Amino acid sequence: MGHDLRQPADLGRPALAALAHRPATDPEGDLRPRGRAAGEGVDGIYCSNHGGRQANGGLPAIEALPGVVEAADGTPVLFDSGIRSGADIIKALALGATAVGIGRPYAYGAAIGGTDGIVHVLRSLLAETDLLMAVDGYPTRADLAPDSLRRLGI
Repeated sequence: MGHDLRQPADLGRPALAALAHRPATDPEGDLRPRGRAAGEGVDGIYCSNHGGRQANGGLPAIEALPGVVEAADGTPVLFDSGIRSGADIIKALALGATAVGIGRPYAYGAAIGGTDGIVHVLRSLLAETDLLMAVDGYPTRADLAPDSLRRLGI
């Protein structure tokens, strides 16, 4: 990893200029409508339940992520839901997210230390992600895949 925090991440495409800000699923849980995104000219899809799980017991966004990635058909997917640690980042990347957003940790860092707090949170998340990938035997992001994960029966 070792990304310079002062520079924006290069996603291998132009910046995500237009995000499809719609629910990941329709009321029946059908992911197919999201497959139209690339044809409609969007550069990326933003996958988040925006607190919906807490508000109404909805589907956790991480559970929907593989279907969203499949329906996106190559369109980059930014996942931003429940990311609190390096382990969460690895899970989202392994399930196909192109990038991961970190809303609450970023806000906590800002509240505690302003810009320095934000930098500390970002460095901590990157360090934890790097460490977990190294000790779990995944030398590069490309080595992460859904079969890298195992669901525990908890």
